[in-house]
Amino acid sequence: MADAPVLLIGGTRGTGLLIARLLLREGVPVRVLARDAARATGALGNGPEVVVGDITKEATLPDAISGARHIVFTAGARSGRFVSEAKIRRTEYDGVVNTLAAARRVDFAGRFLYMNSSGVGSRSFWTIALNIYKGNTLKWRERAERVIRASVMRYTIIRAGMLTNQPGGQHAIELTQRSLPLSPRYRIAREDVAAVFVAALRDSRTERATFDVVWGKGTSPPVWRDLFDRVRPDSALESATNSEQQ
Repeated sequence: MADAPVLLIGGTRGTGLLIARLLLREGVPVRVLARDAARATGALGNGPEVVVGDITKEATLPDAISGARHIVFTAGARSGRFVSEAKIRRTEYDGVVNTLAAARRVDFAGRFLYMNSSGVGSRSFWTIALNIYKGNTLKWRERAERVIRASVMRYTIIRAGMLTNQPGGQHAIELTQRSLPLSPRYRIAREDVAAVFVAALRDSRTERATFDVVWGKGTSPPVWRDLFDRVRPDSALESATNSEQQ
């Protein structure tokens, strides 16, 4: 599987595009799912393999998933504009369900890395505003997380703080399994999130785990070994919470 590609779903723009470019720079084979092959090639050049497909149509996905080493799912409705709840559900919930179903169909054995947002499952001014403007996105993304955890898939769920387009590598990175609120206080550059995903791909300690990533204090570069050393599987966290409540 060393030469098998990492499949990027959402790899033609935003954080997914940055992850794809970073993997390509590091010599990792990349496959990108795209509705428009020409657009994907325009964004990424001829480096990655491009497979035409649509996450809202499960039948178009098996060819893209077959033979992939891992799947990185960053797809979602575009930010910065009003989006209906029907479109959010098709893309951000049904898209995940369809991808998992297609993965089971082709006996996918790799890991499913899912990008989500801080604030999932919480209620604040910022989550209410985002859900109004963007079709209850956080509610559907929370449901998508539940589906991922309930599957037999090896997974990693990474929740990013408020995203900025500033250059990466300018701040320390904080990784926490304490659910953070959606707030301008907790921000992170897309480039830094891309670096977290690429590092998590290589570290089995992030399997079956959910964590938030935001900028930390200072400017020290991340030591991934130390950051991931703190990660505990979701099942262990759930057991600890249940024991505390008894």
